[in-house]
Amino acid sequence: MTAYSSEIAAKVLKVLSTAGKLSGDWGSRYLEMSPADAGELLDGFLAEDDEREEWVVKILCRAFQMTESAVSPEQLSPDLFKRVPKNLVDTHQFLPLGADGRFLKVGSVIPLSSGLKAQIKGVAGLNVEFSLIAPSAFKQLRGSRIARDALDQTPASGEALQTKQRRVQKWNAGDDSLVTDFCNDILLTSIETGTSDIHIEGFRDFARIRMRRDGVLKVHDEYTEYLFKNYGAVVTRFKIMANCDIAEKRIAQDGAITVVGPHGEDIDLRFNTVPTKYGERIVMRILAGDPALSLDKLGFDPKDYQKILQAITAPQGMVLVTGPTGSGKTTTLYGALQYINKPELNIMTAEDPIEYYLEGAGQVQANERVGLSFANILRSFLRQDPEVILVGEIRDTETVEIAVKAALTGHLLLSTLHTNDAISTINRLLNMGVPNFMVASALSLVVAQRLARKSCQNCLEPDPAATPEALARIGFTPEQIEQIKPMKGFGCRACGGSGYKGRQGIYEVLRVSPKMEAGILKNMQTGDLMKLAKSEGFLTMQDIGRQYVARHIISLEEFQRTLVMDT
Repeated sequence: MTAYSSEIAAKVLKVLSTAGKLSGDWGSRYLEMSPADAGELLDGFLAEDDEREEWVVKILCRAFQMTESAVSPEQLSPDLFKRVPKNLVDTHQFLPLGADGRFLKVGSVIPLSSGLKAQIKGVAGLNVEFSLIAPSAFKQLRGSRIARDALDQTPASGEALQTKQRRVQKWNAGDDSLVTDFCNDILLTSIETGTSDIHIEGFRDFARIRMRRDGVLKVHDEYTEYLFKNYGAVVTRFKIMANCDIAEKRIAQDGAITVVGPHGEDIDLRFNTVPTKYGERIVMRILAGDPALSLDKLGFDPKDYQKILQAITAPQGMVLVTGPTGSGKTTTLYGALQYINKPELNIMTAEDPIEYYLEGAGQVQANERVGLSFANILRSFLRQDPEVILVGEIRDTETVEIAVKAALTGHLLLSTLHTNDAISTINRLLNMGVPNFMVASALSLVVAQRLARKSCQNCLEPDPAATPEALARIGFTPEQIEQIKPMKGFGCRACGGSGYKGRQGIYEVLRVSPKMEAGILKNMQTGDLMKLAKSEGFLTMQDIGRQYVARHIISLEEFQRTLVMDT
């Protein structure tokens, strides 16, 4: 196991490179590495020289404003180890080093998340004071007789989100003391299964939990009985976790929940509750947290990828990403921001909510209730000397006017818009009152996208629904129909019997070329603009979707579910 996560290792390597510590082969490997390989590269670099470990500790101390601990094995206390579970210690690489009154002094290899700090405090019953220790020091202390003997007698409980009832197949509906464990189990199940949204709903005669996975909601019957009998208590527990007013049940409320995942990562959830006839209804969106997918991993066609790079590395212009809720628009935008993020650029973002953390960027949470609208934030940004501005969504005429002006005055402006496809985005801007000459000058690129469920590649079989007539209805030509053999997943252990595994982005990328600018200035209709774009090599989402059907990446059924409405 690497000592440092990829994210922290990347930060350390960046500092080492700037300080000239990465020379020769190490410098070359650093420049060529992908973000996911940062931990492995740093471990290899440290293994060559013991002195380098001390460099890393000092870098982390400065970056996270922490101190370094120096404790010998003889100074460890067996009693302190009884306060922390063994699996928590080994998973997150920390040790209890001492106690001072109501404070437990903890030495950690990596700076610990706020969620994990709260968990250690809850388990130990003491306030926690953190310091950093080197990986070699952790290894030495963890291997000492005192630590080994004490931890071997410590029950392996307390892992993030784990509950003692998790092994029980059926919840005891009459035991209201299990509400906290029940709520934790819902969160843990959602994280383990790759859920994007959790729906908690009460009705007259039943209640249910539904989780959205790969874009489709599925009922989890194992929770139904307990939820129905304890619905009010479950809602109250989640409202407490989200810092909402538990006494107020008449109005909708928004909140946020942060939990520690199975691997020690902070996981953020956006929380919303609305009053219904049979109790408050809760929906929680599990946010991606760290945008681990870089832009080149999102699945763009190579030619489209180059168009995107040209647009986001230009000094000014407007780049818009469109698509329905849950189609991955924010992930695409943050992939672009990650690509261009560097110290010499001032990046400002206005979001509702802030879904990703971007190191070095100024991120502002919109709040309409206090007058902090996207438009007002955008006005303030223009006085913050930015090169790059991200607006979470263009919702109204006021915001679009300021955004277009920003894109015309030396700023790169990135945002999202709700339109069906890339071409209709131009009409949408015109309908919002932006003059055609400003659209033609400001708009650089539009990405329209959908997320489709990928067919499980382990259980592909010929698709009986893919008749010549059905294929013709989605746009295949007679010649293409003769050449392809559509497949679909029919369910296996690898995909849990669903026939689907993972999701595939379907993107259409429209570059506003000089010819497109001229077409916009001439007030060309949507159909004419489409013909013009296709003459320059533009592919629609339907074109790309048909390619995926032919290549067995998605099924005919999934094409129809995701794209047929736009054909």
